[in-house]
Parts: sequence; C-alpha cells; structure tokens
Amino acid sequence: MNKFYSLLATAMFAVSVNAQTTTEVVNDTFSYTGALNANGWATHSGTAGQILSDGNVAKLIAGNSEDINRAFSTSYPVAAGKVSVANYSATINIASATGLTTAGDYFLMLSSTAGTTVTSLYARLFVKGSATGYTLGILNNSGGTVSPTYGTEIPYGTPANISVTYTIDNSIATPTNVATLQINSQALLTNSTGTGAIPTTLASVAIREAGSATTGTGSITIDNLVVTTTSTTLAVSNIDSSKANLVKNTVVENSILFAAKANVQVINMNGQVVRTASVNENSSVDVSTLTKGTYFVTGNVNGKTVSQKIIKK
Repeated sequence: MNKFYSLLATAMFAVSVNAQTTTEVVNDTFSYTGALNANGWATHSGTAGQILSDGNVAKLIAGNSEDINRAFSTSYPVAAGKVSVANYSATINIASATGLTTAGDYFLMLSSTAGTTVTSLYARLFVKGSATGYTLGILNNSGGTVSPTYGTEIPYGTPANISVTYTIDNSIATPTNVATLQINSQALLTNSTGTGAIPTTLASVAIREAGSATTGTGSITIDNLVVTTTSTTLAVSNIDSSKANLVKNTVVENSILFAAKANVQVINMNGQVVRTASVNENSSVDVSTLTKGTYFVTGNVNGKTVSQKIIKK
C-alpha cells in the first residue's frame, strides 16, 4: 500500500513540474486591407509597403524586397536554468513555381528584437520549389554549417497548416536550441544544425521577401498567424482535476485520441515540445515517430489548463 501511494505522489509531482503557462503574443488573421506596415507591423529592411493584405491573407510577391516584423504583445525573456518554448502557427499557400528558388530560402521566423532593426533570426521557415510543388523546411538558427530540414513536397495551390516550435533548454550544462516543424499530417521535422548564439529574449515574428522575380521566396500567402510563448511553472495541481477529458488513451501506440477541442502540446520529460496540434473531439494525432517513454499532453479545455500524462509504447 505504501508503495502505491509513493508512485501516486511521484505522478502528481511530475505533472506539477511540467505545468505550462502559455501566452498568446501575436494573432493576425489579416482581415484588413493594405500594407502590413500600416497595420501593426514594422518595416526593418527593403522597400516599405510592399507586403499587403487583401482582407483575407498576407501576400509576398516574387521580386519584392520588404522585410517586416510584428512585436510581441509581451516580450519573452529566455530564462536561465529553465526550458523556454515559443511557437508560431499559420496557413501557407503557394500557387505556382514563379520566383521560387530550387535551393531553398527562408520567409517566416522569430527574432530577438522588434521595430526598425531586426537582425537576429530564429526558427526560420524555409521554402523551395520544383515544377510540381513546394517544399517547406525548418532551421533552428544561423551559425556554422547549417542545413535546413525539409518535409515532403506539397502540390501548388494546396494549403499547408504549419506549426513551428522553438525550444531552448538552459537547464543543462551545455544549453541547446531546437526547432521543430509540423506540416499538415507529415512526420514532425526537427533541426538543430545552426550553432549561433542562443537568444536571451524573443520579441517579434518576422516576414521576409527575398531574391528576384525568378528565384527567391516567390509568391506566398500567409493566413491565421498565431505566436505563443510558454513558461514552465512549479505550481502543484490536483491530478484528478488535470484529467478533465482531454486525452482518451493514456497508453499510446501510434495515435493520441482526444475527448475535447483544444490547442495541444506534447511535451517530453525534458520539457521539450515535440508535437503541437489543434484537435477536435474524437480526433487523433499521429505520434508513431516519437520514441517510447513518458510524455505530458497539455491544452486548454473550457477555459481550464489541462495536463495529462501518457505513456508511448
């Protein structure tokens, strides 16, 4: 009996240590018309006023050269001795190969500064094109011999729902920074090839037009751009209340089944976000590529933060 209660106490402590506080710092649906730099964004390079919204999406145009950024509502300090996580999600679409490089270039990312001077860039979303479709990739940061990690080609005109998570682990002797990219239902992509300095602050999300009319970032539309930052807390929670109908199967083989609509994160025992998704009741998320072990699934259900432990077999 004593052993049982000891195990239960350990489980409760694990949930408490990995409790997450997530703050939405940017949310732009591009429902306005006109230049983005007249609607909460700042031009920090190139020709001002070239990136426009048509009332539905933001449009990058092949051959244009504006770089813009939108400041977080609350600047996010990267804490010493802790794990810090920032995430951005959006819907990307590219109609044709016009202006796309075949080698790859980046167009969406996070930055440690905001306003008219933005130079340090992290969690960069890359794109490259072929005759038949576009491919998205991810890079954690610059420095050293970098190599973005790319997913599977997507046919032109097909939307890509993307979620990028940038995790900085300052809790270990040699800190790490890793970027992951989830594209639709493709396998999760992970990149840590950049060896540049880890930021001490994240302050904005940036959009970049680059190249020429024939090779570069091409003509891209961006919609529903949301950026969140997550802080780890040590508050103790009641394990019974944390099981408020979020995950149906706590022992998982290939898919997590959900009992409620939520924006969720799957977090490993190191505090790293390894999967993010927007789920509905009775939907599932593929986790077949995750290694065996214990994870925590967090989300907001009916205004309540829920954290539930799962075991991946």
